[in-house]
Amino acid sequence: MSEIRFHLLGPLRIWHGETEITLSSDRQRAVLALLLLKAGTPVRRQDIIDAVWGDGAPDSVVNLVQTYVGRLRRRIDPGHIARSRSSWLAGLGSAYAIRLDRCDSDLFRFRALTAEARRAGTPRESLGLLLRALQLWQGPCLSDLDHLLKGHPWVRAIDQERVNVLLECAKTAFDLGLPAEVLPQLRAVAATEPLNEVVHSWLVLALAAAGAQAEALAEYDSIRARLADELGIDPGPQLRAAHLRVLRQDATPSSPFGQPSPGATPRPSLLPPGVTGLIGREKQASRIRSTLTCHGSGPAPVAVISGQGGVGKTALAVHVAHQLSDAFPDGQLYADLCGTDERPADPTRVLARFLRALGVHGTALPEDPEESVDLYRSHLAGRRILVVLDDVDSYAQVKPLLPGSSTCAVLVTSRSRLSGWPGAVSFDLGTLRPEESRGVLTAMLGRERLDAEPQNTAEIVRLCGGLPLALSAAGTRLAARPHWTLARIARRLAEAGLDELALGDLDVRRSVAAGYRRVSEAAQRAFRLLGLLELPSFAAWITAMMLETSLESAEEIVDALADARLLEVAPPDGTGQPRYRFHPLVRLFAREQAAAHESDAAGRVMITRTLAALLALAQEADEHLPSRRYAPVRGRAPHWPPPAEIRTAVLADPLGWFETERESLISAVRQADALGLVELAWELAATLPNVSAVRSRWADVERTHRVALAACRRAGDPLGEAVMLRGLAEAHHGNGRRDECLGALTTARVAFADLGAPAAEAEIRTRQMELAR
Repeated sequence: MSEIRFHLLGPLRIWHGETEITLSSDRQRAVLALLLLKAGTPVRRQDIIDAVWGDGAPDSVVNLVQTYVGRLRRRIDPGHIARSRSSWLAGLGSAYAIRLDRCDSDLFRFRALTAEARRAGTPRESLGLLLRALQLWQGPCLSDLDHLLKGHPWVRAIDQERVNVLLECAKTAFDLGLPAEVLPQLRAVAATEPLNEVVHSWLVLALAAAGAQAEALAEYDSIRARLADELGIDPGPQLRAAHLRVLRQDATPSSPFGQPSPGATPRPSLLPPGVTGLIGREKQASRIRSTLTCHGSGPAPVAVISGQGGVGKTALAVHVAHQLSDAFPDGQLYADLCGTDERPADPTRVLARFLRALGVHGTALPEDPEESVDLYRSHLAGRRILVVLDDVDSYAQVKPLLPGSSTCAVLVTSRSRLSGWPGAVSFDLGTLRPEESRGVLTAMLGRERLDAEPQNTAEIVRLCGGLPLALSAAGTRLAARPHWTLARIARRLAEAGLDELALGDLDVRRSVAAGYRRVSEAAQRAFRLLGLLELPSFAAWITAMMLETSLESAEEIVDALADARLLEVAPPDGTGQPRYRFHPLVRLFAREQAAAHESDAAGRVMITRTLAALLALAQEADEHLPSRRYAPVRGRAPHWPPPAEIRTAVLADPLGWFETERESLISAVRQADALGLVELAWELAATLPNVSAVRSRWADVERTHRVALAACRRAGDPLGEAVMLRGLAEAHHGNGRRDECLGALTTARVAFADLGAPAAEAEIRTRQMELAR
């Protein structure tokens, strides 16, 4: 048996030897699943993107796929990472393929047993092999990835293979007079194929042959009702023939549910009040309306509005739903699924509420959940009703609430993108632009009040970070206090932060906390500590350094935080690594949590370790630049080794890495200075002059060197002072200030001479002679 084994006939499971491997990222699991479905043949990267991300794919999706593939290689078979030719997962240009000689799966064994059964010498031997093949199934193919891959043609094809083998097995069992042997498999497949008439006809016959006449009749009655309610059709000839054989020409029992009369059913109107207008969301609203009113012969159209907490998903959904009242004259259903609460709403209870709104009361409400779904879809069949499902946790949570009729439509909001929902169109809401944020405040407070204090208006807009919930809280507070100046609220926002953005239901802290509660303890701690860093964006390896954990664990943690909308995904860095960033208000919440749960000493140690790793990378990148004006002068700042694979990627393109990290390096210098880490501050700053000579970014050198020079002078660090003066001299020269350049070089040369650093002194003397020519 192969050392690497996969199960995909049911939930996806992975083993390496006797150890079961878990993958916490659903998208990473979905990428693996697609490769397993086509194991042995190349799978194009674009096919993976279309299946896992669909229309909602971010600009960095190619890098994300590459990242996931790399993580899969490392996680599942770390011993073969370095020797890519021996890896179980091969890269073939823009495609990937799983090698059949390196791993095994239940799908491979299912197909092998089926082929062996067809070559068997006797029907009895064939039946045994077919039953063994069917017993490998633990549910529908990749059942735990329904929210991403359900309905994908590759998945449907595998499920159809199961059905085909089952029918072959049933025929063989009946020919041998052994129908009871196939009955468990018929039950299992019938449960996952509720509308497959052929499967259910064999099940009806098998039940009757086993002496379960009443159960056979009930099974026929159930499938007949489902066909009528969900598809509006009667049973076909094979199912009717099976029924007649059981009944021996007796009368057909009536269906448990009659087709509802649309005219007799009340018109539900469950929408909450809408807003008068939405600033900055007009284009999205128009596209959502078009999506929901585009009816065809397929399933009901679905629009999914996703985004971080407080970005205005519910407001947009309710606004659009009210605008579409004429397009859905039979009513609107609405439910808050509480997906971000500690206990999300039970869809069974929501379904009962919907049925009552549709006119079903008392004893007419079914006790069985599946019967409730059947009745609900029967009442919606042929009617034009809009279903709005707010704050959804997962596709599984809303699946029972989806109409079966294409005349209806579904509008969903969720912090998760719910990617992979068959046929759903995703709309990802971002924060508002500054001019749009001002428009929100103008609508609440009037143009005259804002025009009277333009600078304070801009400061309020900046502090709210384009988050509609924050703008609404600040605007509501000002509207209730017309005697307040905008300067006052701007000052209070700067000082009190999230306390000033808590006003009844308008509470930014509570909105962020809802996502925070739903991630693991490890992710919560990473979130708290990452919030202490001043870096404008960061890659996953920063998390690995801060937590002293593996890069793989860090990648899974930041992905979990991004899925919970506690981090935003930024463009990838120069090494192709995905990057992440905080919304300013989310960072404030992270720091509140750090203050409550982490000691100052622990936070300082972790920040120092992270900046030390950044310094180690920056110095190595500096040493590998194509040209350098000065040899490095090192102090005694701490260094921390970054992950080897990150170091290799940085050294492959040091210029690209510096370009991505330049703002982070500037912020790191400032944070090191603020913490009194003087040597870290000036050594970080000292990595910038050489790359600035290539990129002509002398402003970066001035910003960092002035900060670090002041720190060195306060701390009495003459070596750092000399290095900073040398770098400032080059910045002066790059900016055309020749006299200041020569003055700084002279001061630096004398300082190096006093320190007994002849090599550095000689380099400056040579530079002075170059400039004197």
